[in-house]
Amino acid sequence: MDVLVYSALNEQAALKKEIAGKQECLFNIKADKAGAGGGGGADNSVACAKAWLDPATNNEKAMWLCPGDTTKWTVWEGTGWTGEVKVCDTSGTYRCDASCTWTVPAGTTSMRVQMWGAGGGSNKPPCCCGHTPFGSTGAYSSVIVPVEAGWTYTLCAGCAYCCYGFSTTGHRRWYGQCSYIQGCHFCNYCVDGGRGSMGNWMADYGHFCTCRIAYYTGNEGFNFCNQGTDWCAQGQQFTCEIDYVAGAGIHGAINDIDDPKAENVVYGIRGIWPKQCWDGNLYGYEVHAPVYGYIDETQCCTQYTSGTCCGCQCSAWNTACLRVPGAGGWGSHAMGGSNSLYGDVGKFGMVHICYK
Repeated sequence: MDVLVYSALNEQAALKKEIAGKQECLFNIKADKAGAGGGGGADNSVACAKAWLDPATNNEKAMWLCPGDTTKWTVWEGTGWTGEVKVCDTSGTYRCDASCTWTVPAGTTSMRVQMWGAGGGSNKPPCCCGHTPFGSTGAYSSVIVPVEAGWTYTLCAGCAYCCYGFSTTGHRRWYGQCSYIQGCHFCNYCVDGGRGSMGNWMADYGHFCTCRIAYYTGNEGFNFCNQGTDWCAQGQQFTCEIDYVAGAGIHGAINDIDDPKAENVVYGIRGIWPKQCWDGNLYGYEVHAPVYGYIDETQCCTQYTSGTCCGCQCSAWNTACLRVPGAGGWGSHAMGGSNSLYGDVGKFGMVHICYK
């Protein structure tokens, strides 16, 4: 064997051993470390990291199968935070972007970064017996990193599309923009905004073609119209529930931390498409997906039997509905030939810094 190849193999083996040792160290940190986790109690960040990453529990993997199961959202929040900075839309439109440059204050040694991508929008149904569902939510992430006073970060909150969807030719079910942070320890780190076309939804679902919401046999089902902005019933009998489907993702990583701890794990929750159920009469219900930090405010359930529902009437601009980061636009429902409805925009992205 060539000497250089032999040396490279030995170096690779040594690196693998070092990585394995660090992983073992992470998952075997004693939970009774004095003073950890606040108040001298157990280091709960260890329990969170194990639940998130340990193959025996693996909450992160479980969320692919059941993204709406909020019991798996075991995100370590940290304790003792003395200050905070929020970057988001405060103008009252609840959809536009915001950004700033932030400098770590004197005496600060740790910060938690939370980010929400902007939510996806909805369109209007263009015909009788048509529907456009809630927009998908933006992704979320959280991480705690060590910092030093004087370090500077760029914080950018994603923007949702600015106009209500009113189109029969598509191009009005827009995705939300990503939110991101730039600075020490963060490498191309961002969270995606909610997805747009319902073709993306079925691609994320992975069971049905991108031209129909669902089907039993042959060509039965509700057809997508206008480039995936809405769908129309064709009178077929259709009864089932489509559960939450995982969508928008998290990108990048943290680096250059000399002594990584359990609290430095990156927690990421993918964006989620809404849950819904329909029959051949276009009667049914729809539930907006939960958003981390705002679960009670976002799992809105709407039931439909007849009549119409205009997404913009329930929008954050006109009501107090879904005025939270990462929420999707409100859906619209058309019965009786009503074509004068509007869709809704997604909601703003946000970057939230806590520090101590």
